[in-house]
Amino acid sequence: MILDRYLLRESLPTLLFGVVLYSSLVILSATIPRIQWIRGVPLGDLLYWLALQFPAALVQTLPIALLLAALLTFGRLAAANELLAMQAGGIALRRTAAGFVLLGVLAAAGALLVNNYVLPRTNALVGSLWWQLTSDGSGLFRLAQQNIPLGPFNLYFERTDRLTDELFNVRVESWSERTLTVVHAARAVFEQGGLRLFDYDLTVLDLASLEQPTADPAEALQQLVRVRTVARGPGQSLLITTSGSVDELIARFSGGGFLDTRSLREAYQQMTDAGLSAQQRRDAAVLFHRLLAEPLANLTLLIIAVPLAVLHARSRSVAFGLSLVVTLAWYLLLTIGQLLAQGGWVPVWVGLWAGNLVLGGYGLYLLLMRTNLR
Repeated sequence: MILDRYLLRESLPTLLFGVVLYSSLVILSATIPRIQWIRGVPLGDLLYWLALQFPAALVQTLPIALLLAALLTFGRLAAANELLAMQAGGIALRRTAAGFVLLGVLAAAGALLVNNYVLPRTNALVGSLWWQLTSDGSGLFRLAQQNIPLGPFNLYFERTDRLTDELFNVRVESWSERTLTVVHAARAVFEQGGLRLFDYDLTVLDLASLEQPTADPAEALQQLVRVRTVARGPGQSLLITTSGSVDELIARFSGGGFLDTRSLREAYQQMTDAGLSAQQRRDAAVLFHRLLAEPLANLTLLIIAVPLAVLHARSRSVAFGLSLVVTLAWYLLLTIGQLLAQGGWVPVWVGLWAGNLVLGGYGLYLLLMRTNLR
């Protein structure tokens, strides 16, 4: 425990420095391309919008902050012959690194929880708040004239009112095998729990009935149109219940380049949903594996950091250089693997886990073949 506390005192300042530095760089790199549209925004709102991006930046940068901390800490211990003294005293390298391994496990578990419970909400708020800050609206206008997946439905509307967020000329569609349900509405509004339609008409079509021969056109029409309902007055409305929120829709489909709002659970459900297209399932699978691969990189990069530090990182400059090389290699493998997976050229798990597998495998080789673990 004395050794663990000593290593923690050595590494914690570097870890915190890396988290702040790398997270700030990630947030700034996402903000600088948008800075031309940030005019007259209250400072408090702008700082709140930047703070909402921190959880996503933390998940992305925590592995490389741990990598830097491990390289600097073990490199200094090796340069000062403290590792040699520990081994002479009967403390194996694997025991010395155990505290870092535990820290990596905790970091991976924390990042997984953030991915599943925090990022869906903060990513949705980042996208929604951006349009409020820059366009005096909620961003719903960016979804007009698109086919938007809304749970089991598809939503289309022609335009919105920027002040009230009302949707106009709305169409909602839903398929169940060969049965098509179509709802048209003059206007609609999002409210808690779903989408409320006004001045609507609902039609249910059984397309399987077209295969049944009949000589009577009226009978054929009756078999085709199973249900036909029209609002009896302007005050009557229809509520279509949906999961998710308006903020999530805006972040995902407004074209602002914001991060995905789906959680691990939602991504898994969609990647296994036979009712979705093959490309939709593949996109969900890419997101699911990325949400797993990034947190577990906290362990992967530690596996390679310890032997690299012992073998090569005898100075701060070398440690910083090694951390940059490993970080670039991991992000390059992750990015290229994701592109190949999205295009269908490689299995999704291969593309998204390539960085962890390659660097983790090389780290294990260095540990087993190039350093003394005993």
